Amino acid sequence: MAVPHPISNSGAGRRPQLPAFCRTRRPTTVAVTVNSLTAMRLLVLVGLLFQLSTLLLVIAGPVPSRLEAVSTNSPFPPVAGVAASGAQPISPTSDR
Repeated sequence: MAVPHPISNSGAGRRPQLPAFCRTRRPTTVAVTVNSLTAMRLLVLVGLLFQLSTLLLVIAGPVPSRLEAVSTNSPFPPVAGVAASGAQPISPTSDR
């Protein structure tokens, strides 16, 4: 014997039955507290901080590798032509 489907409309004028939680008509209220607003404000500020830090990283550009950023012991920057050509500056030697 076949069991009729519970939602099937087998009877004339009969509507399908909804679950009990759908048939209850309780008023829905949403309570907004000061604590929930403060937490929402904190989440928004953290999101904005994350976006700002990401934007600053994108603007800064790529970080040079350690091989390119070799520092010298001299407090003065190298001459522009020497730095561009990659040649090593010649230091004066004593004749004595």
